[in-house]
Amino acid sequence: MINIVALNSKYVHTLLSPYYLKENCDYKDNITIIQSNINQDVELLYKLATKNNPKVIAFPCYIFNINCVLQLTKLLKLNNPEIKIIFGGPEVSFEYEDMLNYCDYLITGEGEIAFNELVTDLINSNFTTTKKVYKGIPLEFSKLKSPYTEDYFNDVKGKIAYFEASRGCPYSCAYCMSGSDGLRCFDLQKVYSELDKFKGRNIRVLKFVDRTFNANKTFAKQILKYIIANKEEYSFSFHFEIAADILDDEFIAIVNNSPKGLFQFEVGVQSFNEKTLEMVIRKTNLQNVVDNLIKLISTGKAHIHTDLIAGLPYEDYNSFVHGFNKLYNIKSQMLQLGFLKVLKGSRLKSMLDSNYKYSSMPPYEIISTPYITEQELLKLKYAEEGCDKYYNSGIFTKTLDYFVKENPYEFYLKLGKEIYNKHLSLFDRIEVLYKFLIKIYNETLVKGIMTIDYLEHNNSRILPNCLKAEYDKNFAKLLKTLNIDKKKYFAVKIGINPKDYSFCSYLLYVDYLKGYNIEYINLDERTTNGI
Repeated sequence: MINIVALNSKYVHTLLSPYYLKENCDYKDNITIIQSNINQDVELLYKLATKNNPKVIAFPCYIFNINCVLQLTKLLKLNNPEIKIIFGGPEVSFEYEDMLNYCDYLITGEGEIAFNELVTDLINSNFTTTKKVYKGIPLEFSKLKSPYTEDYFNDVKGKIAYFEASRGCPYSCAYCMSGSDGLRCFDLQKVYSELDKFKGRNIRVLKFVDRTFNANKTFAKQILKYIIANKEEYSFSFHFEIAADILDDEFIAIVNNSPKGLFQFEVGVQSFNEKTLEMVIRKTNLQNVVDNLIKLISTGKAHIHTDLIAGLPYEDYNSFVHGFNKLYNIKSQMLQLGFLKVLKGSRLKSMLDSNYKYSSMPPYEIISTPYITEQELLKLKYAEEGCDKYYNSGIFTKTLDYFVKENPYEFYLKLGKEIYNKHLSLFDRIEVLYKFLIKIYNETLVKGIMTIDYLEHNNSRILPNCLKAEYDKNFAKLLKTLNIDKKKYFAVKIGINPKDYSFCSYLLYVDYLKGYNIEYINLDERTTNGI
């Protein structure tokens, strides 16, 4: 009777909100959840949405899926005008008047109570209720039924799963919508019991959707401790968004005592411009941010993802480049360069004058500001592309550590410009980086370091063309002399020492049954020593 159609950004994601809506609805037995993604053909999505001939189709609406939702809704109304359409979610909770042209009913804010009320009204009125907008109000957490059902676990198998320990945020950043209602935390024992449901489950990552996980420090630390105490029961990692400036030594010590890879932390630094942070009402001690990030990264236990936002007020091109270089040199595992989205209902939108240009269509991205031009933002996009495809990939670590020294931004700007908006394979990206580097550095050095990186991160027995060496006819004989079985090992010669990169002839070989560990032999010493 009622289909909730969740359109995710990618196949690996699974929206959590539909399960909250279903489990907290008095008519949940009449509800079917359909998970798909915005990359599917609209005709296929139409077939999925109309599965089982529903009388009602509900769409959770977000900035990443609203265009797809509207396209699908037009098709639904054209072919099935009798089906009632419900919109809900953050993208329709503010300035929603235009959205009423595409749907029959709309829910704003937290949806559990409002959705149940709307469904009840529809069923009691034979689907003819005249009320159009239902204002969502928070449901007491003690009365909130768990979304983590067997249906949910079936849908998230092998994918990224989501978990909620709190709602809202105590901060009031002007570009964000999460801090308008303050912070509300679930009961800790309830969090523990819900986490227990994930034990032994086959998922990639459990991602906490809490906007600032460590806003309540004691609450956050207890959850981390509980996960560590039960680490043997979890075969996946846990992802959290945290504020670095409020980290303390106890939090970092807990991370330091955790198994490597159990935790991932995303830190929204956003800007190093004090005036910018003041303008967007983001109270941050930048020195604490830097110091705590360095401490957290130095544990070597967690994957750290840091963010910057381009296009904020008072942030000009040079200011942003300075911030990028500063954050890059802290060496988190990922550095995400994002672009300001002027969200509907955000405080920032009401603060900006006509000198700020941004798209009127989702995702409402900034086009230019009084401080940064459209052309300068395009240059930042080049740098973002270079940083994401090379640094964030994690497969060029030694190469980038060695060759990216001064002004990392300029390096990624030039590299990113060469690959911008191109769909390149791994071998293509290696080729681009190789050609880029040999224009500046010694080719033997570049080839040697890049070969080491490739072997440490790729189990293919095929080298990219640019990394292949010219082998003489005696190479097979050399391997036999060194007792290196070609069927067991992949071997390649380079012209540098793998440890200090000094110039000399080395043989690298990898036993793929034992992973990516590289063994090596100094061929010059072998000749000298008569091995």
